Formats: sequence, structure tokens, C-alpha cells
Amino acid sequence: MKATPTTDRGRATVGRIIDAACNLFGTQGIQATSLDEIGAAAGVGRSQLYHFFVDKSDLVAEVVAVQVERVVDGLTPTFESMTTAADVRAWCDEVVAFHAASTANIRCPIGSLIHQLRDDDVAARRALVSGFTRWEQLLAAGLHRVADTGGLCEGSDADTLAAALLAAYQGGVLLANATGDVAPLRRALRGVVDAALPGPSSVSKHAAR
Repeated sequence: MKATPTTDRGRATVGRIIDAACNLFGTQGIQATSLDEIGAAAGVGRSQLYHFFVDKSDLVAEVVAVQVERVVDGLTPTFESMTTAADVRAWCDEVVAFHAASTANIRCPIGSLIHQLRDDDVAARRALVSGFTRWEQLLAAGLHRVADTGGLCEGSDADTLAAALLAAYQGGVLLANATGDVAPLRRALRGVVDAALPGPSSVSKHAAR
């Protein structure tokens, strides 16, 4: 960001710009969205955009960082309360049910951004990597608590399981987006948890889109 707002009015303006960019990037893609469209949606002129942001790449980096914070903040309460195998299965059920019930395209708010970034969007790519790292660390911490209560199968490693679950979610969402059906996401998550957690499978058996 070129200039950090120091007044309530400035912070509100930046908030509108970022919210408008988030919405437009999500609906029509980063590269297809112009600064003029963002300004119009936010109700600001080009001079205000360039007062706070160097260029579009600078704004993209800020939007990605904000999206990462929103996603990680949303995941934190669930992962911090995770202590049993049932909690892990419940999270898997919840994400499948969420995407099954949504009328929007099936996508991860941050995972869907990676293919839209240019090679020189270095700051934005760094923000994404940081977000995925924090996501995996939160999940791993929860799975370590599950392991401490005997909730993982013998030989299962909490850190490895966290990486596998994150990969299963991201890959499952990608395939679900392509097919318009949550079945690939459900199967991907179920395949990971059934191999590492004791007890019957429950990953949204009946969820469908």
C-alpha cells in the first residue's frame, strides 16, 4: 500500500476499495477487472485509488492479504477447539455441506486466486503462501490435540495429516468447481480421514449439489 490511511474517512475509503476489488475479483477474475471498474464500484475516483495504491498490482497484493486474513480468522475458532476425531470429521462435514448449500461457484476464497496471479505478483503470492502455511499450522495444532486424546490411528502423524487434509480440500474444491458437484470434495476428505482416524466415516455422505 502506497499510503496507510490515518483518518476514519481514509480507512473507510480504503475499505470500500478493497471490498469492491474482492467482489469483482471473485466474480469476474483479477485480470479481467480494471481499476476503473473497482473505482466505480467503490464510489471513488482514480486520484483516490492512486493516493493509496501504487498500481493495480499493489491493490491485488492488499486484496489477497485481506482475503487471507478473513479466511484464517474464520477457520481459527474451529481449529482451536478441535480435540477429538469427531471434531475433525465434523469440520469435513461442515465444509462439504457449506459448498453443497451455496448457490455460488464452488471455490476456496484464497485457493482460487493462485491461478489468477501473474508471475510478477510477488507480494500477492507471498501472502497466499503465508495464508496456506497458517491454515496448515492451525489444523496441525488441532490434530496434535486429537492425537493426544488417542484420536488418530496408530502410525498417523498430525503434521502429515494436516498437509494431506489441506491438499484434499483444495484439490477437492477444484474438481467440485469443474463438475458443479461436491462429490469430489467429499471423497477427497473422506479418503484422508478414513485412513487416519478411527471410527465410521461421516464426511457428508448425503451431501450433493
